[in-house]
Amino acid sequence: MAFDGPMPTGVSVSHSGRIFVNFPRWDDPTDFTVAELREERLHRYPTAEMQHTDTSDHSSALLSVQSVVIDPLDRLWILDTGAPQHRTTFYGGPKLVGVDLAQNRVIQTILFPPEVALATTYLNDLHFDLRRGEQGGSCPTQP
Repeated sequence: MAFDGPMPTGVSVSHSGRIFVNFPRWDDPTDFTVAELREERLHRYPTAEMQHTDTSDHSSALLSVQSVVIDPLDRLWILDTGAPQHRTTFYGGPKLVGVDLAQNRVIQTILFPPEVALATTYLNDLHFDLRRGEQGGSCPTQP
């Protein structure tokens, strides 16, 4: 598939082969910031409702996603900068959203407090180490 228009900055493939792509809302207009590629078409993901930026509740919307990552437990994690067109952020915008791919539903939203994600912070990338802690107990050991 070729991408014309908005530039994707992240692609992630699930263990079962599902493909997810994200498009930050920079200068090019886009109707969505996260999509799943199915049958050679992009479909808003996880829901169309989450893709609207005209909401007063920034924590429930995907504003401008920079990265999508599948973790070792086959969950999709969405890193939202909270900064469409590189604007300053407000609490609830910068966040990490976890999606259970088996049920196609949001299972966790982690909001970054203003002292962690400053108004001018632009979140870029994330990595997971599930070998430690309670969440990592059920994760197979990575070499």
